[in-house]
Amino acid sequence: MVFIYVRLISPMARVFLMINKDQLPGMLDFLYGTGVPVPGCELSMAEAVAEVSQHYPGKPYCLVRSWTVVDLLDSQGQLLTDSEGEALRVLFAHEVVFDSAGRFAPGWWVRSNYACSWKNDEFFETRRTVYVLLGDGFQKSVDERLVFSVHN
Repeated sequence: MVFIYVRLISPMARVFLMINKDQLPGMLDFLYGTGVPVPGCELSMAEAVAEVSQHYPGKPYCLVRSWTVVDLLDSQGQLLTDSEGEALRVLFAHEVVFDSAGRFAPGWWVRSNYACSWKNDEFFETRRTVYVLLGDGFQKSVDERLVFSVHN
């Protein structure tokens, strides 16, 4: 087991990794590699806040950049699904721009809980938060052990 500090795209954001040496190439691909390009929200911050407030009234929201929607894989490389057959997905963002609930500082990174919905490539919703996906991002499939081995 190795313990590594890694700087993310945002100059303020660093993560702590607890992985085996043989997992390092996969982790680097997860954090820095490209995936399938996905267009995100092209609205200004003010417009994005107004839009998310209108569609999800009262729900906390978080504006993020440099993001990846991650389809989780099991240790055999098979897509993990919920009881309805939907892919288990999380969001990983290198940069928090604004969090309405004050949980995440601007410039820091965030990994979401499982998605409830992912609509129009602009909003990624979990049970407790709506993430506004600013700018373009990626979608990729990654082993869940790697995704959940990233810590503050």
